Amino acid sequence: MDFSGAIQNRNLVSFHYDGHPRVVQPAACGPHATTGNEVLRGYQVDGRGNSRPVPFWDLFLIDKMSNVEILDGRFTEDPPYYSRDDKHINPIRAQL
Repeated sequence: MDFSGAIQNRNLVSFHYDGHPRVVQPAACGPHATTGNEVLRGYQVDGRGNSRPVPFWDLFLIDKMSNVEILDGRFTEDPPYYSRDDKHINPIRAQL
């Protein structure tokens, strides 16, 4: 799944991950710098997580996502504490 368009257009993304529904503001995507697995860096704003309440930042493995949907809803401001050039993604295919 390519999240480049969702990142550029600032669309919210929904998916199931580790058994939980999630809604995320996507911030960056590409292969993980050490494993090469495709990942999405995102700020989860709705749904549930395994061990912490939303909102929070996470690095999601794209292979573990299911029921992925690019939503019509958009966000205008960068998520809190966002910083470009995520060191865990190399090369970065898209970023805010």
